[in-house]
Amino acid sequence: MNRSAPLAAVALAGSVLAVLAGVSLTESAATTAGRNGRIVYAQEVGGHFQLFTIRPNGTARAKLGHVTGDAVHPDWSPDGTKIVFELDHPQGTPGCSVVIMNADGTGLTDLTGMRTGCEGQPAFTPDGQRIVFMRFDDAADVESIQSMDLTSGDRRLVTGTKDSGRTDPNVSPDGNWITFIRIKKDSELQAVFAVHPDGSGLHQVTPFKWEVAIKHDWSPNGKRIVLTTNADWARPRKSANLVTIRPDGSGLKRLTRFAGGEHATNAFAGSYSPDGRRIVFRLEKHDKAALATIGRDGRHLRLLTKFRENKPRYIDWGTAR
Repeated sequence: MNRSAPLAAVALAGSVLAVLAGVSLTESAATTAGRNGRIVYAQEVGGHFQLFTIRPNGTARAKLGHVTGDAVHPDWSPDGTKIVFELDHPQGTPGCSVVIMNADGTGLTDLTGMRTGCEGQPAFTPDGQRIVFMRFDDAADVESIQSMDLTSGDRRLVTGTKDSGRTDPNVSPDGNWITFIRIKKDSELQAVFAVHPDGSGLHQVTPFKWEVAIKHDWSPNGKRIVLTTNADWARPRKSANLVTIRPDGSGLKRLTRFAGGEHATNAFAGSYSPDGRRIVFRLEKHDKAALATIGRDGRHLRLLTKFRENKPRYIDWGTAR
């Protein structure tokens, strides 16, 4: 992943508020256990990504306001009232930053104010007081995982070096681990790693040869992680497929078994449902894509939307308020 040239991105439409105070976030950064609420995702509109939500049955699709730039990598607050996301600023305004807003798209607040390099891909911590996020430092050429207190703005380094990218941090439901994707060779060698929030215990969870996608998610009970293998078609004749694993990397379970490669049928992980029974993902067929869900056992695949050229991305399932 080349973060020295951000996708495109920039000032929010209208004035951006000062750092948000009094946000009520009380539970986990992984999909929070509870009743199934709306699903949030990013989709391209007029050349830029905007955020949308939809009910789990595929009805009541709604656009969440509008940003100037690209809104990507959304993550629901545990109580389903807030969404944090990465705002990639537009050309002429360098960098990307973490933004928080209400579930209806109002109350946009830039939390990090990054203007050189990039800060993004946020997720909530278990106590609800902090977010974890990726930071790319242009000057030092270092990609790191950091955390920040939502009220005070206190920042802490979790892990980061120059040797490879670190991206898409997610916190386990018990708060003991942060998993992230480490990029050894872009689009060819990507693996899940895990580390304690204080930076100790860093270890590899999956082989690099699995070529996992950036997006992954913990189950609400913390017993499984869903991810995508062969995500960039490093093995050209193989499709991208959904699998789940235990947090230690064992117990591989294949949920989909699509074949044929990039232009056939592929599945890309989104997140678990709050009740833990289903997984939302992007289903691709012949260069078109739709939102879909599948049971945690790999059965009962259901389409939520029609297949379109504009692909839904960065999918996250929230709890019902």
